[in-house]
Amino acid sequence: MTDVVNERLDLFLGLRDAEFLSAFRYDLQRFAAEDEGRTEEPTQQKRRKAREEGNVPKSQELVSIIVFLLTFWTVCLIAEMLLDTFSRIMTYYFQNLLTIQVTKNSANAAFGDILGMMAQALLPIMAVGVISSLLANLIQTGFIFSAKKISFNFSKILTNIGPNLKKMFWSSETLFNLIKSIFKVVAVFAIAFLIVNANMGQLLQFTRMNIVNSMSTIAGLIFQFVSFAGILLLIFALADYAFQRYIFTQSLKMTKQEVKQEMKDTEGNPEIRARIAEMGRRLLRQNLAREVPKADVIITNPTHIAVALKYDPNYMNSPIIIAKGEGVFAQRIKDIAKENNIMIIENKPLARELFAKVEVGEQIPGEFFQAIARILSIVYQTRSSVAA
Repeated sequence: MTDVVNERLDLFLGLRDAEFLSAFRYDLQRFAAEDEGRTEEPTQQKRRKAREEGNVPKSQELVSIIVFLLTFWTVCLIAEMLLDTFSRIMTYYFQNLLTIQVTKNSANAAFGDILGMMAQALLPIMAVGVISSLLANLIQTGFIFSAKKISFNFSKILTNIGPNLKKMFWSSETLFNLIKSIFKVVAVFAIAFLIVNANMGQLLQFTRMNIVNSMSTIAGLIFQFVSFAGILLLIFALADYAFQRYIFTQSLKMTKQEVKQEMKDTEGNPEIRARIAEMGRRLLRQNLAREVPKADVIITNPTHIAVALKYDPNYMNSPIIIAKGEGVFAQRIKDIAKENNIMIIENKPLARELFAKVEVGEQIPGEFFQAIARILSIVYQTRSSVAA
């Protein structure tokens, strides 16, 4: 009896342990692709449409770190000028504190002078911040303007609230941002530790320094820390930009059906295009049957290209091409010419040049006059001998 009770107790505890462990089991399918079946790379039209709507890959972290670093380095570069400006302001007013007559006009003038000097000192910093922000965005996206990104669509927000919450908590982007944040914190603390450890000797002598040397030491340590940490964060921002491009490309991927539908929309239904091509071929055959019998000579290359020429000096300044074709149409032109006793002359370079440079109904350019004149003389001589 005791053995049976122990066996059942072990079974019960085993089931409880399994339930306990299952509570901590993580479903990796949460990181699977959100749009199953989207296996095709986005087409240029899909990318162009997304860009027109303002959807482009961009890392806000990259913009922030570039603006921060360039602004910080600008402040360090003009720090002496800033200190000189503020010291002049404070020196002037402390020295003349008892002699200044405080009235409405003098207060306004003093306030304007202070604002002018501060604006002159801070203008380079503000200019660097604005320019670096613009450049950081232009480098990533190029020049783009779309009002669709700033339009408000409340119904769309309500429709996408579920997918957006899922993306916020369970997505590859969330996992990437979490891992990136952990590495950033660890890296920044590591840089701080290394800088403090490398300058421990100076820090131990800190209490013996005068105010100028102590401030200079602190400023140097801050510059080292911010610069190294900023460059490291810039590397992380570049990785984030690469990941944003990957996520953006994945979001634009299409199903096979979407690719087919886009081809139909842009190029037309394949069946309709085939019917249009067949109608064009039919019309071309009819034109050949009507125009080729009027020709004086057919110039070939000899199997792939055929050009039909006609020349009547009574109303033509130069010979014209009344029909031309390649492949099966070239063969059709030669067949019609044989049926109507029209001379066929083989001249490969001339046939290729005429076919490529002169359209049906156009006159022969002057560069071909000499070659055409020789051919027409042969045609007229042949006709004369046959008539005789």
